[in-house]
Amino acid sequence: MSNRTNRAKRQRKKREQERRRQGAAPAASKAGTGGAAATASSPPDVEQALKASYDRIQKGQFERAEQVLRKALTKHPRHPRLSANLIAALENQGRAADALRVSAAVVEANPDDAQCRNNHGALLKFAGHLDEAREEFRRAVELAPDYASAWRNLAGLKTFDDPDDPDLTAMRALLEKVPRRDERKTALYFAVAAAYDQIGDVDEAFAHFERGNRHHRAGAPFRIDDVRSLFEDTIAHQTADLVQRGPLPGASDAAPILIVGMPRSGSTLVEQILASHPDAAGVGEVPDLVRTMQPYATDPRFRVRAIAALGDADIASIGRAYANSLERREPDAKRVVDKFLTNFVHLGTLRRALPNARFVYVRRRPMDCGFGCYRTLFTSNVPYTYALDDIAAVYAETERLMEHWRQVLPEALVEVDYEAIVADQEGETRRLLDAVGLEWSDACLRFHETERRVNSASSTQVRRPLYASAVGRWKPYERHLRPLAAAFQANGVEIEGDAAGA
Repeated sequence: MSNRTNRAKRQRKKREQERRRQGAAPAASKAGTGGAAATASSPPDVEQALKASYDRIQKGQFERAEQVLRKALTKHPRHPRLSANLIAALENQGRAADALRVSAAVVEANPDDAQCRNNHGALLKFAGHLDEAREEFRRAVELAPDYASAWRNLAGLKTFDDPDDPDLTAMRALLEKVPRRDERKTALYFAVAAAYDQIGDVDEAFAHFERGNRHHRAGAPFRIDDVRSLFEDTIAHQTADLVQRGPLPGASDAAPILIVGMPRSGSTLVEQILASHPDAAGVGEVPDLVRTMQPYATDPRFRVRAIAALGDADIASIGRAYANSLERREPDAKRVVDKFLTNFVHLGTLRRALPNARFVYVRRRPMDCGFGCYRTLFTSNVPYTYALDDIAAVYAETERLMEHWRQVLPEALVEVDYEAIVADQEGETRRLLDAVGLEWSDACLRFHETERRVNSASSTQVRRPLYASAVGRWKPYERHLRPLAAAFQANGVEIEGDAAGA
């Protein structure tokens, strides 16, 4: 077989994988992603609209993408793939209710389309309609029994208590059937692992978590040196001397609240508490700050360095653009909460461009945080969470960076420990609200009653009253997590419990 033929086969396979990934992604992905790419399987004008809208979604031009799609949909009403891109464009504008209405109409028009059912279920889940979401995921796997993403979504909303559960049996059978390198295998490994975790079979659960992480890691390269370099740039270019110069001329007077930290640290819980306040609104994990910086620095590896080289007027302009972007998402809120966790590399710059902003660093004990990352298949790009060594190293580097901010921004930085909230919900909530400048509200204690879109790995947990069972969640897996404990120790991170001697 010629090299040209091999190359063509690889390209076709890559396109097919992209089609499957993007086609099922819009409703289930983080803000800033999603939307179906064109695949030359629809009329030319549909393909043209798909390509144009997809390109605009990738560039963050969501209003323009919506215009393209609305025009195409007048000729092809409720076309599934056009509608999927429209849903992504609406979601990224913060118009969750509009996206849900479009999704419901698409399902009504295409009741036997498993992908439409799955995507609609994801939207319902993010909106807190868990029973309806479960029904949609159930219908999706009935329509397409080999639909791995739908199985994973269903497993995430179901309670398993029997190893002979027919759904677990079906997922295991599909796992055996799917080819070794098929990307669907990752979702199935995590779904089966979650089922065994609920049943209490930690050996089977961890074996599947491990296989799922290894399978995904093969296609998600990661280098800890890149993180170290980025954080070193941050520390070198955003110094105490720079921040102490005070607000920039033309700085915005907006007062957003930025939540930062590691994934699976309790950040969604803290956002939900703040978003339950009558004067605040949470927008989730939105890359608005990154987008405002892109015209000045396109390569994320060197963005901190590039922004530091800008003049004061440009940096103030970035602050105003970022604040305006958040305000457009929640125009009626006095305070907007942004939970894009990696904004922590720009806190010094933001302190000068947005002097009224407050930064909330959410922490969780290392073993629980690390295991929480390892047992999660993220819909966004978090490449370090699929290897225990990488998780421990990034945790250590994050703590090192936050220690810098403790020294540089003591008056703007608020630290919240997940375990402290669990132990003293009211006391810690009062302290948090006071620190970010919000008056007391009883609604913050009833955060689980707040109806809002929550698009994160914790979207179902924050619909429940505060519970303590997630503290020490790693301990049943202690034997399997000895490499994680050793990795934390090797990175100078003190850990809790018996694992310290593992």
